[in-house]
Amino acid sequence: MGDTGRQPNRRLAAVMDEAGVSNKGLARRMMDATAGTPEPVRADHNDVRKWLDGMVPRAPKPQVIAEVLGRKLGRRIGLDDIGFEQIDPSGDDSLVTEGLAYQAESARAVDLLRQLTDADQMDRQQVVEATWRPDAAPQIITGYMFAAPVLIDPQFDEPLRGSTAAARIRKTAGNFMEMDFEFGGGHTRRMLIEYFRDQVVPLLRRHHPEPIRREVFGAAAEVAQLLGWTAYDVGRHGVAMRYFTQGLRLAREAEDDMLGARMFSSLSHQANYLGRFTDAVNYARAAQSATIGRATSTVSAMFLAHEARALASLGDKSGTGRALSQAEKLFGTRDPDQDPEWVKYFDAFELAGEASHCFRDLGDWRQTKVFTEQAIDPASTPPRTRAFIQMVSAAGSLSSGDLEEAVTLASHAVELADGLQSARYIRYLTDFHGALAKAAPEHQLAHGFGELLHRQYPALKRSV
Repeated sequence: MGDTGRQPNRRLAAVMDEAGVSNKGLARRMMDATAGTPEPVRADHNDVRKWLDGMVPRAPKPQVIAEVLGRKLGRRIGLDDIGFEQIDPSGDDSLVTEGLAYQAESARAVDLLRQLTDADQMDRQQVVEATWRPDAAPQIITGYMFAAPVLIDPQFDEPLRGSTAAARIRKTAGNFMEMDFEFGGGHTRRMLIEYFRDQVVPLLRRHHPEPIRREVFGAAAEVAQLLGWTAYDVGRHGVAMRYFTQGLRLAREAEDDMLGARMFSSLSHQANYLGRFTDAVNYARAAQSATIGRATSTVSAMFLAHEARALASLGDKSGTGRALSQAEKLFGTRDPDQDPEWVKYFDAFELAGEASHCFRDLGDWRQTKVFTEQAIDPASTPPRTRAFIQMVSAAGSLSSGDLEEAVTLASHAVELADGLQSARYIRYLTDFHGALAKAAPEHQLAHGFGELLHRQYPALKRSV
């Protein structure tokens, strides 16, 4: 076996760190383990340093490394755990299938997430081209809603806050989320994958006292949620759906119903984007059912807003109005100090943005304009969010017949989002351009916007 391009082997480093084994210690254990065998292994600390730097040793050294580290930790260590796996694409069949099944065992969900990050990072075709599966919704929802409860020692009936490992994961996830808001999922995705695979998975496989374990699983579920969003944002919808599904199992292990329901809410958002509107309604309502009496007002308002989005896509005006009205009432009673950290972004501007999408999809352009104006704070709204909202506003102006205002808004959004790596945003642009070309095919403004679009995004086909 040759080297791997000399990328640092963070997985080997993480397992060695967990086992408390130094470079010299690993080399010594390998020689001790094979002493007296027909092919004793020779290794020293310099060899181990090379492996940590990215060199892949020849067989049987990878197997010996896995064996001695597993013996030290008291569990099986696979070659994939230490960065020496041999990729077998035939295993992707089961990954694609099992990835959409709610797992009975949390350890299996961790394994699937680990495999999924590998396949995602390596662009393995069968996995990254997997599609959204509408038939999976009933099993995913019932699997989570009616799963056997996690057995908790009565002396630990309240989650323990302050786990150093969990706090570290949450802080890192928060930093990734900020970058995602500013630059799009394509900017952060590969860094996030490496972080989850190399830093979070080893923590999930480590033994922790019960309250700490719940905290670590909860923090890891937040990262799985973000993995799903970044995959969704770049158009890897089957991958995103599988991240969200397995993230549900991590949230269940953490006994965090709001976080589990957040996965449902994300699935609702994605289903709505993909035109699976009935699925979107069902996932949004599952989010609400999973948190009856337990969600904060802000979290409940977000779930209702996603239900409203799905109902608007179905053309259900009364249902949309009811869900939005309930969301606004709940939001008015919120106490931000009681909210989980991950929902802090959902403020009055975000709620107005959700409403603007609803009225756009219902074809109510007057209300669309009202809410898009309420959805942007010039001082705090991230550029990506502002660009999305301006495209909603541009669509409203175009449909109401104000061509000049529509193109002005859309052109500013294109410039505002310069460098944004988001397939969702590109779709907003191309949908608008298609509607503009249909409404005024020969107008100078339409030609001008088309030229701007292709200057900013040269990879787009000229027919777009």
